Amino acid sequence: MKTAKVLLDFSRYTDANFLQKSLYIITCMTGNPNFPTPVPPLTDVQAAYDTYGNALAAAAALGRQAVLDKNIAREALEGVLAQLGRYVMYVANGNESILGSSGFTLAKMPQPMVLDNPGNVILEHGDNPGELISQVPKQNGMSFSHQITDAAPTEDTVWTSHTVSTAKYTFTGLVPGKQYWVRVAVLGSRKQIKYSTVATQFASL
Repeated sequence: MKTAKVLLDFSRYTDANFLQKSLYIITCMTGNPNFPTPVPPLTDVQAAYDTYGNALAAAAALGRQAVLDKNIAREALEGVLAQLGRYVMYVANGNESILGSSGFTLAKMPQPMVLDNPGNVILEHGDNPGELISQVPKQNGMSFSHQITDAAPTEDTVWTSHTVSTAKYTFTGLVPGKQYWVRVAVLGSRKQIKYSTVATQFASL
């Protein structure tokens, strides 16, 4: 199970928005009972914030040195906030409520892929005797189990399975002209599985 975290990358923020986000974090952390001894101390974070704010204002005139100073000050502020964020995650230990109280943005938790029903399995004759080609139209699985039996399937049928990475598979070594039944299982993460309908066809002569 994934542990909740906060975002430590501030590169997506414009300079002005980064200044605002930094102030919000400082405000949320100040006096926050969840974080009694911030690392680094909030005085260090505040000092880096003040330096960046002054440098950002000076860079408004677009002087080369002023812009360089602003960039250096931003990098320093990003660094102390990243340290503070790691402290926040250590203390919170995955508790989203505590993490959220810090002012940092929570990282989105990865969601498992939701499998589509693979639809109707399509069966075609192969180029050689004793072949059948199976394919399903929906292809959002991690792998595919092409399953075949030589008797009309029931709840007790034991299918012969061929697990591959593609939605298309060629069965070989079948009895030419014999009738077979085929289905395809689409396999996803966390043991997700969806089955196609069952189709029947005679193996190539």
